[in-house]
Amino acid sequence: MTACPAYRQCVKWTSTTRCLAGLMLFLAFGVGEIGCAATGGAAEPIQEAEKTGPPVAGEEKEGTLAEVQAEADQEEKEAEAQAEDRRKLAKLERDIEIARQKLVKAQVAGKHGQIQNQVAVAEAERELELEQRRLATFERRSAPNRIEWSRLGLLRAEDRLKEAEEELAQLELMYAEEDFADQTKEIVLERGRRRLERSRCDLELRTQDHAILTEETIPTELREHELNVEKKTEVLGKAQRDAEASALDNQIGIISAEAELARLEGEIEALREKIAKREEKDEAREKEQE
Repeated sequence: MTACPAYRQCVKWTSTTRCLAGLMLFLAFGVGEIGCAATGGAAEPIQEAEKTGPPVAGEEKEGTLAEVQAEADQEEKEAEAQAEDRRKLAKLERDIEIARQKLVKAQVAGKHGQIQNQVAVAEAERELELEQRRLATFERRSAPNRIEWSRLGLLRAEDRLKEAEEELAQLELMYAEEDFADQTKEIVLERGRRRLERSRCDLELRTQDHAILTEETIPTELREHELNVEKKTEVLGKAQRDAEASALDNQIGIISAEAELARLEGEIEALREKIAKREEKDEAREKEQE
């Protein structure tokens, strides 16, 4: 049985309530009367409809009603799915803008981190170079000069001691041969003895200082300079390792942001194609129903 225009118009209604109302109209007045009213033709008598046979037409109407109901439900589901896809598309479009900004942020952070790491490595290199220079200066100049000055002072103390001994010996010899007043002689000899004693103390102290300088002070300071160089070397190594790790982290961040952006672009493209195909399908269905 061919559906009349009123029946086709009923099928096009997407609202379930309107569709059911149209179906009730369809069942109440019959296909023939609605078709004739729509086409402007003469109405057939009810008796002719009764002559057509047993109530097979009623069964056909019930089957048509079920088909219309199923088609209306399907259209409603498709409309809801289309609306849901459009909401998803709007959300994905917002998310992709955020993903683009995150990618830009990751790229800027990567450049900023690279500059910071370069500065840290350069500073560590300068500090290491300074400590290496201090160590070299200490080894080549400072320590040898201090040891030499101490040795020279020790030699001078030895000379002064020797001179004081010789001077005292000459005084004693001179005063022993000549007849001087006892008081004057004792004053001069006592002065010589004091100078000799001070020269001995000076030599002894300078000998101890020289030993401390060569055996303890210089080796300790040398070790301190070496430790400073080792520390600065460790700082430089750590700065270089941190720079490498930071560069890897920044690269991973950029790659992750790019992957997220690509994923969202793929989802958006697939969803747009899905929406477009559903729209084409709806247009084709409408053309078939017209």
